[in-house]
Amino acid sequence: MSIFVVGMNHKTAPVHLREQVYFAFDKLSLYLQDLLGREAAREVLLLSTCNRSELYCETDDVTLIRDWFCSQVPLPASEMAHTVYVLQGEAAVEHIIHVACGLDSMVLGEPQILGQMKEAFSESCAAGAVGGVFHQLFQHVFSIAKEIRTTTAIGACPVSVASAAARFAKQLTDTFEQARVVLVGAGDTTELLARYLKNSLAAPLTLVNRNTENAAVIAQAVGGQALSLDKLALALAEADIVFSATGSLAPIISRAAVEKAMQARKDRTMILIDIAVPRDIEPAVADIENVRLFCIDDLKVIIEKNLQGREHAADKARELIRKKSADFMMSLKSSDKVANTIRAYRGQIEEICRAELLKAKLQLSQGDDPEQVLEMFAHAFIRKLLHAPSVQLRQAGVEGRFELLRYAKQLFAIPDPEAERI
Repeated sequence: MSIFVVGMNHKTAPVHLREQVYFAFDKLSLYLQDLLGREAAREVLLLSTCNRSELYCETDDVTLIRDWFCSQVPLPASEMAHTVYVLQGEAAVEHIIHVACGLDSMVLGEPQILGQMKEAFSESCAAGAVGGVFHQLFQHVFSIAKEIRTTTAIGACPVSVASAAARFAKQLTDTFEQARVVLVGAGDTTELLARYLKNSLAAPLTLVNRNTENAAVIAQAVGGQALSLDKLALALAEADIVFSATGSLAPIISRAAVEKAMQARKDRTMILIDIAVPRDIEPAVADIENVRLFCIDDLKVIIEKNLQGREHAADKARELIRKKSADFMMSLKSSDKVANTIRAYRGQIEEICRAELLKAKLQLSQGDDPEQVLEMFAHAFIRKLLHAPSVQLRQAGVEGRFELLRYAKQLFAIPDPEAERI
């Protein structure tokens, strides 16, 4: 039994590669069933966010898992070789806990990843991809993540990609407060962005989304307006700054749409910040005059400033994780040994029973008295069942190893006459 992590993240792959290694949440069950159907893993969880796509599995053959992971991506093997990592055992468990705590995130300590991992775990449970090992593992992971957030400074003043994007935008222009801002999308990231921006802008926010009801809820909370996606062209023509964070698998803001908007704006500068993965805005938009396009990887300058003053807390958290990971693996190995021992002992007993039962059936078929056959079966079964333990206990007594006698009483729940008299 081995626990593995196979994946790529923002540390090993830029956004133009990460967006091609994206597993849509609404299709997770299909991916999981495919893996289980191939018998590549006994237990599996698939986590795919804007900064990572990782497969957590319990398997004996990680090569099959890595090959499956790479086969889902339209990239040449040469590129995948430098971006995909494989972790095993304690290193894998340690990595999973780092991810859950936000210690492996682009924004150190960001809290959204824990919720995303819990959702992925629920999907795996619903798909029948979680067994005893992963149930034990992820309850352990979630418990440690909670402990770290409550006992270290990692959980203090939580930072997110949304807050980093808002600060990044403020640094791009001296007239930020007067800017007309459009948010494309209506998910958690957009909601956070709207909250961060509402008190910094003179003009109301505009939210554009395919589902206007979702956008309207956020817009109402921040005093903005909501538009349907077919009004995107009108919104772009008015926008000075555009943030886009949808879950679309294909770009929804094209070069042609931005070119048309720039004509209506008479070439006034437009800033577009794409924090979605896969990206919402065609990269060719960056070639348009007076348009400044940024993606999630461009936020790293802001994010690195967030690291200052938090590294001590991160080091403390990492040390705790190392200890907890080692403890978990020791517990898992102990449980595995116990299970194997019980399985082997049960096999021995079943073999003795089968052999004696075969003799009894033969005697019955020859017309022997059933009551006598049953008595002989019971006597022979008990004698053979107790033979090996009796030999070992006698030998322990001869050698003075009386602790084995005490353990035997515990193991077989034998009453202690001395204790009873007391």
